[in-house]
Amino acid sequence: MSRQSTYAVFAVFFIESAVLGNWIPRIPELKAKLELSDAGLGLCLLAVPLGTILGLLISGRVLERIGLRSGCQLFLPLWALFFVLPAQANTPVMFAASLVICGVAVGLTEVAMNTAADAIERYRGVRIMSRCHGFWSLGSMVGALAGSAVAQLAIDVKWHFGIMMPLLAIAGFVAASKIEQSQIESFNTDHSDDASHFRLPSRAILLLCIMPLGIMSIEGAFIDWSAVFMDSVLSASPWVIGLTYAFFSVVMASVRLSGDMLADRFSEYSIVRTSGLAAAAGILLFAFAPSVPVAVLGAALSGLGVAVVYPLAVTAAARRPGRSSADNVAALTMISFCAFLVAPPIIGFVSDWLGLRWALAMLAPLAIKTWWLASEINPEKSL
Repeated sequence: MSRQSTYAVFAVFFIESAVLGNWIPRIPELKAKLELSDAGLGLCLLAVPLGTILGLLISGRVLERIGLRSGCQLFLPLWALFFVLPAQANTPVMFAASLVICGVAVGLTEVAMNTAADAIERYRGVRIMSRCHGFWSLGSMVGALAGSAVAQLAIDVKWHFGIMMPLLAIAGFVAASKIEQSQIESFNTDHSDDASHFRLPSRAILLLCIMPLGIMSIEGAFIDWSAVFMDSVLSASPWVIGLTYAFFSVVMASVRLSGDMLADRFSEYSIVRTSGLAAAAGILLFAFAPSVPVAVLGAALSGLGVAVVYPLAVTAAARRPGRSSADNVAALTMISFCAFLVAPPIIGFVSDWLGLRWALAMLAPLAIKTWWLASEINPEKSL
């Protein structure tokens, strides 16, 4: 049985997050360029989840018509190319508008690649979802290191994104083209017209969709605020900023790459509960870190906690009865991924009121909620 599609979807996950990784170290520079406060940056960052919601609302219909491979071939390159726009923005309005466009592309990309991964997983009869997200973490780490190196060299973000993002777009198209159509053609079990419309999550998966909110919020906070925190609170250099996020990502990637094996060996319920506690402890340690080494330790613990909850939730959602796989994954993505995107802007508003340390610390109770709802991940609920 060919493994080409498996390796191809690993590459798709890697490249999608490499785009995001390059973006992370440049956020403080763009914030300073546009003279934004924490709240102002938070308001602009709200544009990404707004665009993501728009993308998710049409994802079922679009992917039903063009197919998963074509969806990855189209929207992954667009996700990369659209990031040239925020680097060119000269006003907060232009900055926010460009991020809306980026959000639409990533919403469509997320549903296409996650549903494709589930289809390949079922076709081959082998767990791959956690490893897919492991490659996502690796891509984020590599992208962050590359972005940090470019920032450390004081290369303008316009040149950085103008060269890097088209290269990633080409790589994304090539990787998506390697996915074998035969392994994903039956991704949707319900091809009725109604199935092509996005619908809010049914009661059968509502709590499952809510369960990863705290985990996703912490992951999103590290992407959008770890650089700002290390820069403004701990006065770290651009290279140290990138290393901190890279450490978060490499721990997360290591756990995800072994997550399929862990899920076979231990109960998914126990994994999710342990993850919730680790994420809560990690974000608290990071938020109140008195020095860079302690912050790095907090980042590592947070990476451990957020690693495998979302991949497990995606697999569970795709296999819940009553809806098409793409529809269930879109519903989970809309709620969970929007928490990933909405939490960072809210942190900006809270930071202006209480300070960035307390704004980050307030995510810990959300991670405890993941521990509380861990039973939603049980395999028997997906039958």
